[in-house]
Amino acid sequence: MKNKIPQFKSEKEEVRFWSKHSPLEFKGEFTQEKQPFEFTLELLKKAAEEHREKKNSITLRMEPSQICLAKIIAGVRGYKYQTMMRNWIRERIHQEIKDNPEVEKALRKL
Repeated sequence: MKNKIPQFKSEKEEVRFWSKHSPLEFKGEFTQEKQPFEFTLELLKKAAEEHREKKNSITLRMEPSQICLAKIIAGVRGYKYQTMMRNWIRERIHQEIKDNPEVEKALRKL
């Protein structure tokens, strides 16, 4: 049985639908176009907004002096301190993957 593309009531509903489905699920629903379609910058920005990964909250126990120093550094750099600390963690994770073959090997198993 072929899947049919639903009718959408709004652009937001369509964006939500396509963020969870692939056009490959709807074989026979598309036709070959003679001229290539070009995305507008506005449409690309909207798609990027919808695909941002959601964040989960965690609790870290830290010394107040560390938090104070992080806030000072973040202020000097023009960041909010939690954003800066999240970036530090992201950078360190990428560095560990790059520097440690065992971590990279474990990731391939996922």
